[in-house]
Amino acid sequence: MKYLFVIPALAAICFSLAGCQSEQTENAALSEPAPAAPLNVELTPAPEPAPPELAPAPAPEIPAQTNVQRAWLGVQLFIQSDEAVIALATAIPRLADSGVNAIIVETGYHFDFKSHPELKRGKVITRAAAKNLAAVARENGVRLIPELNCLGHQTAKKFTYALLETFPGFAEPAPSHPDLATDYLKNWCPNDPRINPIVFDLIDEIAEAFDADAFHVGMDEVFNLSSDNCPRCRGRDRATLFAKVANELYGPIAGQKKLEMFMWGDRLLDAGQTGYSKWDASRIGTAGAIDLISTNIVICDWHYSQRTNYPSVPLFLKKGFRVWPAGFQPLEATRAFSDYSRQLRTTNSNVVGYLCTAWSSGKPETVAGWPPVLEIMKAWKAATNSVTPPP
Repeated sequence: MKYLFVIPALAAICFSLAGCQSEQTENAALSEPAPAAPLNVELTPAPEPAPPELAPAPAPEIPAQTNVQRAWLGVQLFIQSDEAVIALATAIPRLADSGVNAIIVETGYHFDFKSHPELKRGKVITRAAAKNLAAVARENGVRLIPELNCLGHQTAKKFTYALLETFPGFAEPAPSHPDLATDYLKNWCPNDPRINPIVFDLIDEIAEAFDADAFHVGMDEVFNLSSDNCPRCRGRDRATLFAKVANELYGPIAGQKKLEMFMWGDRLLDAGQTGYSKWDASRIGTAGAIDLISTNIVICDWHYSQRTNYPSVPLFLKKGFRVWPAGFQPLEATRAFSDYSRQLRTTNSNVVGYLCTAWSSGKPETVAGWPPVLEIMKAWKAATNSVTPPP
């Protein structure tokens, strides 16, 4: 299920310690025009669900293999209009020349949804533009992987995204004693039965438009589960709740649509045990979900600080997952994580390659010349001697 996309030292501290996903998403959101007035969509009140069943047991571990697959050399970035799609299509040949063979494109709610038109916002991506981008990607040997952030990242500091703006009752209520550093990042309630049918429709439309064989569901930086103010979730185990959402997404994506599923791995890590920050690992008890989700999900393991080792990668490998290490900036930190990951791959190809996340710092028209992309892809291309994605 996959193929994907990813500037300066002053931003380094902010992104490594304060979570660049949230800030970059917010910056992009604040630049867009005021949202259109939502349609008058009525929803019946959500019934009290039965206690959630335990998440299914994970698939058997994937045995370590040595370089049986060519490395996935990816870039991740936002594309949120037809203009951005056209710019990315123009950049793809140059990206491919640098070694990129996979691009993750995060559309957010900037898509011409037909099933739920009340959820499209600002400029949108049309099906025609998406299919043209997919064709250009195929011609250049690049795997295109669309992304829609699920569960978390439904708000920014000064902005509410379309799902919770249109249906505010879908939000997990704030706890009585929130962490003020992260409280602005709202997520939906994992036990509200009204949400999944809508989200599945959105995923179907985006995946079909991009002719995708893979889909990225996000799920990073979730900070509010089992709120004491949520009648459906209070008192529930947070790891089980998080795994429940991942498994409910995996069913239709991998089971019905036969797409490879990708997700960010930070909520599957224990910050205390790994030494990571509360942004790129969990301090709220979700880490146990690592044993409750399918190991067929590809884990995008993002870390933006410079370290001598990254214990999450061996952990995910031990648990049986394929791991796609992901860096951002500064360049020194990206280089450190890339070098570490490339060394691990020499003995285990379940380290599938490397992903340069660009967020809004990597504009489609300039991402091919972004220093992390240029340097990291060059190093991997030289080491692997091949940039063709595996079948």
